[in-house]
Amino acid sequence: MAPNVLGTNELNENDMLMEELPPEAMLDGPPPNADHLLQRTLGTVRDERHQAVRRRGRITALSSTLAVAGVLAGGVWMGQGLGVGGTENVDALMQGTSSTGAHMAVQVTDTEGGLKLVATVDGMQDGEACWLVVHTKDGRTFTAGSWRAHSGEVTLAGSAMVRAGDVAGVSVVNHDRQPLVTAQ
Repeated sequence: MAPNVLGTNELNENDMLMEELPPEAMLDGPPPNADHLLQRTLGTVRDERHQAVRRRGRITALSSTLAVAGVLAGGVWMGQGLGVGGTENVDALMQGTSSTGAHMAVQVTDTEGGLKLVATVDGMQDGEACWLVVHTKDGRTFTAGSWRAHSGEVTLAGSAMVRAGDVAGVSVVNHDRQPLVTAQ
């Protein structure tokens, strides 16, 4: 017998081994009517994962939108009543310019707890320590706010325990209490 030729017994053993293998193990691939369980399972897992990722993306987008809306609403609510912008209910509007070119405009509003004012100051020396001071007609002074000046315009909200009708003027003073600009 030639060395490359199988005998009948060997062919029968080979046929028996092949019958024990499932059709999917054949080199030509699975038969056309075979069950593709692995492919169906992997497809289902891919679909479910894709849906979960989309669902998480929608939840993240929705929660981010709600957070931004909440912050904006809170900012609007907290900004109500600061007197910045508009002149409704303003009892006095004072303006002044110094000889050095500093400008100041002040909105004065009476409230139940005293005086509320919003001052816009421009032209202060960069780095200057400034105090916003309210002067009354009877000579009293009330410090309504302070800041360190910079090269641009500053808008400062302040308050003092005095009625708007008693205000003679509002000044910005330096560390030595010297007036830098006064609005009357």
